[in-house]
Amino acid sequence: MKRIRGYSLLVTISILTMISILTACSKPQAVKTSQYNNMALSIGIIGEAPKVSEKQVTFTKIRFSDLEKDRFDSKYDAIFITKINLSEASQGKYASIYKKSKIPFFFIQTEKSYVPFTEKDLTYDNAPNFNDQSYATGILYKDNSNSNELTTWGYGLYDDIENQANIEEVYSRIFDTISQHILPK
Repeated sequence: MKRIRGYSLLVTISILTMISILTACSKPQAVKTSQYNNMALSIGIIGEAPKVSEKQVTFTKIRFSDLEKDRFDSKYDAIFITKINLSEASQGKYASIYKKSKIPFFFIQTEKSYVPFTEKDLTYDNAPNFNDQSYATGILYKDNSNSNELTTWGYGLYDDIENQANIEEVYSRIFDTISQHILPK
C-alpha cells in the first residue's frame, strides 16, 4: 500500500511539474498594442461593421451601387469590403473604380490577396489562395505623372490566431495606415 501511495505521489508531482513548465512556455494569444489615437475617420463599409475600440472611427454601411457614384471619395476616408462580399468586389467593373479612387480600399478576410480586385479578368472565386497569412489587404492607386502606381498593404493576425483582441489590433493598424494616406478633402 505504501508503494502505491508513493507512485501516486510521484505521478502527481510529475504532472504538476509538466503543467507548470507548459504554462511558463506558452505564448500569449494576443499582442498588446496601442489603439489608433489619431484624427476621426469616416469609413464606408460593404458588409457588417466590425467591433473596434476606437470611438473616433465611424462606419457607414454602403452598397456596391454607391461605388459607381463619383462622390464616395469625398464622403469617406476609406472603404472596407467584408468577406461575404469579396466575390462581388472582384467583378471587373469595380477594378476601374478602385483604380480611379483617391481613397484606399480594404478587403477584410481575403484569402486571395489584392490580385482579384486589381485584374479585370480575374474573379475572386477563380484566383488562387495566397498563404501570406493576411487577415486584410488594402490597395490605393497613386497617380504619378499618368502612371498609376499601386500601393498595397497586408495585415496579419498575431501568431495567426483569430480572436477579438488580435482582430481589433489589425483594425488599429489599418486606421493608422488610412490616416497616413488621407488627402485633403
